Amino acid sequence: MIFDEIDFHNVEEMTQTENGLRLSRLPWAVAMPLHERIKNRSALFCCGVELRFLMLEEEVKLHLRARQAEEAQTALIYFGSFQGGWQYSTRNIGEEDTVISIRYPNRMEQLEKIARDAEMPFHPRVVRLILPYGECYYIGKEGKTMPPRGSDVPHCCYLAYGSSITHGSLGLVMSGTYPFQISQQLGTDYVNQGYAGSAYLDRSLAEYLVSRKDWQFASLEMGVNMLGKEFEEGLFEDRVYSFLEVFKKDGRPVFVTDIFTHNGENQEKTRVYREIVRRHAENNRMFYTPGDQLLERKDYISADFTHPSAEGQRQIAERWSRKMKHSFR
Repeated sequence: MIFDEIDFHNVEEMTQTENGLRLSRLPWAVAMPLHERIKNRSALFCCGVELRFLMLEEEVKLHLRARQAEEAQTALIYFGSFQGGWQYSTRNIGEEDTVISIRYPNRMEQLEKIARDAEMPFHPRVVRLILPYGECYYIGKEGKTMPPRGSDVPHCCYLAYGSSITHGSLGLVMSGTYPFQISQQLGTDYVNQGYAGSAYLDRSLAEYLVSRKDWQFASLEMGVNMLGKEFEEGLFEDRVYSFLEVFKKDGRPVFVTDIFTHNGENQEKTRVYREIVRRHAENNRMFYTPGDQLLERKDYISADFTHPSAEGQRQIAERWSRKMKHSFR
């Protein structure tokens, strides 16, 4: 979405509130019939949202606010594919109006040469403010900007659907999420469509994702949010079948996994669910990899027994990107 001469990457709807513009990764018409956990919570989490722009003045100031959360709401600043230096690298967004001041690095011409020589996917003059795993509000800006041009960003885009693991919970910083890391390793853009605690394989959400023409290949993480008592084996299988059928009809490459290695309860149900996903993904001729092959180490799981640690996210990214790189182009 282009607003205020900024590309709000992965934002589909804005709503005016007393805190500023609330950002949603789903259009309201798509979110409305979905579970409360999606439409009023996880769709509003901004991990995977970036404010992208070219600066037309020496300095640009962005005004944002974040909703209170247990974890620090830390935004990252990138210049194209380059992580910002110590002056402009991370900023914490508070509950009150937070001003983030940005200037281009010194020796920009040298960064541009490095980017050309290395064929880096983003032009270094594209400022990327990568928002944190939480609910953020846009208040406004000072300074002139323009949205990136088509030649400034990658032509190929990767879409990732899944649970909070996909979305980036406990990845510590948002550049540590496996979708972000996969896009870096493959030289693509990315759209993070992870939904914390609410990846319920809704067919209407699958239809929306397939209707989007801004991605060339996708990954689907299926199952962990449906291990609870409210979802039994029959309902899970029906939803897996229906969800994958939508993507099968589209024809773009789809990489499917099930439940990553975890240290929690429901290990037998996990085994059953993995077999269901495998059977339907392989029958649909999709690129299937079991979750316990993408993440196999129990010591790469955080202390909550479910979410991968930063090392776990890295292992998923490294292993899945190797499987993807020969298949999506």
